[in-house]
Amino acid sequence: MNLVQTRLGLRPFAVSTAFLAGGLALTSCMTTTSDTDSVGDPQGCPEFQTSGATVDANIKVDAKVQAFMQASANLRSMTEKVKVDVKNACVKIATELGAEDTWSAIGDKDDGIANTNRTGACDAARARIVAIMESDAGKRANFALVVSRGKCQADFQAQVDCEAKCSAQTKCDSGKIEERCQPGQLSVQCQDKCTAQSYCEGRVDVEANCEGKCEAECRGSCQGTCIDANGKISENDANCNGKCSGRCTGKCTGRCQVEASAGIACGASVKCKGSCTSTFTEPVCETTFTPPKCEIDQACFASCRTSTAAKAKCDPPQVKLACDTQTSSDVQKLVATINANLPPLFATAEEHGESVVQIGKDLVASGSAVLRASGDLDVKSLACATAAAQAAEHSAGTLQVAANAGAEVTESCSTHAK
Repeated sequence: MNLVQTRLGLRPFAVSTAFLAGGLALTSCMTTTSDTDSVGDPQGCPEFQTSGATVDANIKVDAKVQAFMQASANLRSMTEKVKVDVKNACVKIATELGAEDTWSAIGDKDDGIANTNRTGACDAARARIVAIMESDAGKRANFALVVSRGKCQADFQAQVDCEAKCSAQTKCDSGKIEERCQPGQLSVQCQDKCTAQSYCEGRVDVEANCEGKCEAECRGSCQGTCIDANGKISENDANCNGKCSGRCTGKCTGRCQVEASAGIACGASVKCKGSCTSTFTEPVCETTFTPPKCEIDQACFASCRTSTAAKAKCDPPQVKLACDTQTSSDVQKLVATINANLPPLFATAEEHGESVVQIGKDLVASGSAVLRASGDLDVKSLACATAAAQAAEHSAGTLQVAANAGAEVTESCSTHAK
């Protein structure tokens, strides 16, 4: 969960935005403004399908190439969904806020999402959001953006099964899920307490016990500024029911960063992200898996990680823009469209943007590694590897554009109110 108090100028998207900006150097030959659906006919490899199809297990190609083909197809399928979700959300926001349609004439190219001329749908959406928030009525509205995060859980067993094919000649122990999850990204059910600086992962429907920083709505004592759903502000409120800028002691409808030195019991059915003071159950990883501790082909591992991540189960985040809607009709329209349409942009930019862009980057790199070893490939394998590499580059470029555009729109909601 994430809660942003725009009045105080917090910038929760800074890390994601910086990462996405750094991702611009994915590959020097990548085109991010072309129509990424027109990858071209894969000459010499008609079996390769660019969008989510299962690669025929009987195709006569190198095992690494086959894994790469499947990963590229899965990445394309994920990319198409991200592209549609982001563009549709931006079109709705821009249209409902009265923006001029500068994107339809561009068609389905990535430029229709965002471009340097600022004529994409997300460019238009961002401009209207900023204009309303920086208007006189917007400055009086006391905006606070409340977001309950959606979680993604990748299938660890599917990752292990794929890796077994990569290391067919090697004895390889894939280890346990907790050993393969990046630090701080393991979500578990603690038998005792969630440790200090870890997170109790509450939701709107299952509130977490909180003694620390609540990213969503705090229900209890707030040491700091409390902004309720109508934009009313109170200080050091013992009965806060809204966004708390300081320490929340009570319940949290989102993620709570534990500040109690001894830790805290998160509550029934509430998981802890980080670590526990004792044993835990039900471990899931909320990011991609790290490599196993054994010899494994890195290009094949990247393909496995892409395929697993593309099929991860993700819950959508929930968004609520709290403010005084009586200041103007434009503010009312802004609240309505943000609440309805910001979730997919937040998911792409903040929740999954970093891992999604990194997956695309890694797959492009693994494709380059496969092609560099082309001397070891037969004609058929080389043709299929080339087709899959071209598709992966197009997909990575589109993911980059969509993630950057989503980040700009979501950040405009958190940093352009005074």
